[in-house]
Amino acid sequence: MAAALEGWHIERLNIKSAFLFRQLDEEIYIEQPEGFKIHGQEQKVLRLCRAIYGLKQAALAWWKELLASMCKIGFEHSQSDAGIFIHKAKNGDIVVTMIYVDDSGFMGNC
Repeated sequence: MAAALEGWHIERLNIKSAFLFRQLDEEIYIEQPEGFKIHGQEQKVLRLCRAIYGLKQAALAWWKELLASMCKIGFEHSQSDAGIFIHKAKNGDIVVTMIYVDDSGFMGNC
């Protein structure tokens, strides 16, 4: 509502690769998926190096990557709401982003 009162521009987007690619903090092994089994080595397992959809640790891995990335580019993490990040530029411009799982909204005066 504050964005509408201030006349801020609002954009939203879905992050399609949200749970993918984050480096994992622990060793995780999976059975070889159907269609990708190595002939003659079907009993072997695969070690995951990065998060994938469906992995229990994927959401936490995504959150750690998001938090580090947002802070690196100058956003401050809200203490009152885990999914809100605020960037205040020296010239007075403000960008606020709200992130919930893999959906996000951006608004600001610039």
